[in-house]
Amino acid sequence: ELMYSDSGEVPEEEYYIPIGKADVKREGSDVTIVSYNKMMKVALGAADELAKDGVSAEVIDLRTIRPLDIHTIVESVKKTNRIVVVDESWPYGSVSSEIAYQLQKDAFDYLDAPVRRVNGADTSMHYAPNLVEAYLPSPAKVIQVVKEVMYK
Repeated sequence: ELMYSDSGEVPEEEYYIPIGKADVKREGSDVTIVSYNKMMKVALGAADELAKDGVSAEVIDLRTIRPLDIHTIVESVKKTNRIVVVDESWPYGSVSSEIAYQLQKDAFDYLDAPVRRVNGADTSMHYAPNLVEAYLPSPAKVIQVVKEVMYK
């Protein structure tokens, strides 16, 4: 429902989204922000604001979560040494927790800060607009966590 008013360009010709291949939407060198689906708007909005403060955020759109393109994430972390995963689901048993596990297994030596996650609140989802806003990740929440992993 939150995406009903969103609009964007759609190619006229046939196109494919490769299954299991993430897309780097924005190149960066200071921190990696990973997300998917409607949280991409939040991640990109946070990256725009961070750029105003001189923080270069690489933003990755997972596009699919199974299979998960951990290779693209690991390669980005090798470059930035920091990661924030934005996921609207609960923190327990989420896509972000799986990414955190995979990174500690495959890229631990490249991390200069712990993997941080910005998730939906660990409570039931509400329908009142003010409660939905409080429940979901926002650019401000992402910016706060990015500053924490940057030790700023």
